[in-house]
Amino acid sequence: MLNTPQRQAVQLVSHPLLVLAGAGCGKTRVITEKMAHLVNQGLCRPEGIYAITFTNKAAKEMKSRARQLISGGEALAISTFHALGLRLLQQEIKHTAYQRGFSILDTSECQKVIQGLLPKGLKKDVSQQLQWQISGWKNAALKPDEVETTVPMAIEVYQQYLDYMVSINAMDFDDLILQPLWLLGSDAVVRARWQAQIKYLLVDEYQDTNGSQYALLKLLMGGGTHLTCVGDDDQSIYGWRGAQAENLQLLQRDFPALKVIKLEQNYRSSSTILDAANAVIQHNPHPFEKKIWSDLGTGEPIQILSYPNAETEAQQVVADINFNRQVNHKNFADFAILYRSNHQAKLIEQELRISNLPYHLSGGRSFFDYSEIKDLMAYIRLLVNPKDNAAFLRVINTPKRGIGMQTVQQLSQIAKQSGQGLFATASQPALLTALNDTAQRRMGEFVQLMKQHQGMKQSADRVLASLVKQIDYRNHVSLSANNKLAKVNKTKLVLDFMKWVDALCQNQALPMDELLNYLSLQTSQDEDASEDAIRMMTLHAAKGLEFEQVYLIGVEEGILPHANALADAEEENAAVEEERRLMYVGMTRAMQLLKISYVKKRKKRFPEEATPAASGPSRFLDEIPPDLTSGHPKAQRSEAEEKAHNKKNFAALKALLGD
Repeated sequence: MLNTPQRQAVQLVSHPLLVLAGAGCGKTRVITEKMAHLVNQGLCRPEGIYAITFTNKAAKEMKSRARQLISGGEALAISTFHALGLRLLQQEIKHTAYQRGFSILDTSECQKVIQGLLPKGLKKDVSQQLQWQISGWKNAALKPDEVETTVPMAIEVYQQYLDYMVSINAMDFDDLILQPLWLLGSDAVVRARWQAQIKYLLVDEYQDTNGSQYALLKLLMGGGTHLTCVGDDDQSIYGWRGAQAENLQLLQRDFPALKVIKLEQNYRSSSTILDAANAVIQHNPHPFEKKIWSDLGTGEPIQILSYPNAETEAQQVVADINFNRQVNHKNFADFAILYRSNHQAKLIEQELRISNLPYHLSGGRSFFDYSEIKDLMAYIRLLVNPKDNAAFLRVINTPKRGIGMQTVQQLSQIAKQSGQGLFATASQPALLTALNDTAQRRMGEFVQLMKQHQGMKQSADRVLASLVKQIDYRNHVSLSANNKLAKVNKTKLVLDFMKWVDALCQNQALPMDELLNYLSLQTSQDEDASEDAIRMMTLHAAKGLEFEQVYLIGVEEGILPHANALADAEEENAAVEEERRLMYVGMTRAMQLLKISYVKKRKKRFPEEATPAASGPSRFLDEIPPDLTSGHPKAQRSEAEEKAHNKKNFAALKALLGD
């Protein structure tokens, strides 16, 4: 049953609406219930409702919930921002400089493009820095002539990068927002068509939008009133990748009829945890005041624990989880260990292995990071987009077909002189006379193989199966394995990928370009967190999740807040405010018990800084009221309290051993 503010948010459809939803206050439910209200009250057909969120997993969950509430819910357009941009581009590609079947390059491929545009001799880190800068300009929706910088070369490379990507019919992920934005801004007919198509727009995690995403949202709405944005300025933790929490305030400026409804009742955590989190986050400025509360009871005090070093912290956290699980008959999955940076996980992992406790580490290697999957994706990309030079270079001699680097270098020179892509050049025998007879023959066989499969009119799964069989790719990965286990794992990767493609094409025969577009958006598979295991993840990865008992480790100056946030005095306030929001996110993941720890001396990460250094508790711990905690740095237990605490633990352990 909806509470009063939730019901108001669902039923308000005549004004643009901002729903300020605190942690655990049911924001996803409001969005799905509002979609159901629009359809069930005859206010909008399902195909006219568009909902946007930020991850494929969140979009999948929202679709599942909506379909349970709405007849015809499969027609709802629920997706990420990038998937919406891709959908728009697919429908309107003839109005852009691109052609159907464009490639979407990953970060490493884009960096190689930028490296190739830079003068020779510049180090790789220059291309990395410039890639980050170009991404920032794109997220701010800036064209090269709108950029302000003291480095004119950077603007030149930005323009060259845009031009080159068009020439090879490729985009990066930022383009999936930027290209639709530029198209809608310049073409009134296309803009009017999409504004008419989107009858109602709902945006989840609105605080995570960047400049280009907000600009796209405004163009899609055209000043209309059928907009609902749901967000929480206290959970804006992605400023490092362009998110702008101030977009919450811009809504009031750009949509003058905007109504604001606050969701403040939390259905997750004890009042002690919420009171502590509120006390911390109140040190940040707030354009919209709110305070989350709960009627789930006071709960246990927050435990703040101090350890001499990181090794002891890891040992004690793991021992405490094991003890707590057995005494209180909990599942492993009831516990989560959260930390600011991935490097903090190493010692915890070691202790979990020593104790033989199962754990699930989020943020591990992506399915798409394996070379076997990269190979198959490159073949698909080249089939769809013959201009994709990066894909051509990856597969031209994979599996080995006797086309060496010298031949590829000669082909590259010929392509450069002819002004064509590598595949187009390889397809013209008259241009290949500089190659020896064997190289010409092998190049011709490769071109014929690709053209044969480009011409197949069957579903993508059958085309891919035919290609993998003809190049004998499974045998290739088997032979490339160093041992029996690697052979099994590599072969399984290929089989899993093929099964996935088969499943995608089972209900509907997909053409190869649609398969490619779908796969390009799946930057990683949904992690299987269904097993009973202790959860380990960064604070960024934990947003949106909840756990019965949370261990927040390494809460020290230089870690949380991170040293980078303290490095620049001019930016310190904004950076520390975002670090404080990370602390708030971590605290509000806990449902029943929250334990926060810090160490007095921590070894630095790099050899030249290997001497243990004083860490000291984070400033954020000082912001938690001592009366909500046990073990607060400013209010340590008295000797009598410490004895009583130890006696209680000893009695519980004795009872356990007696059982």
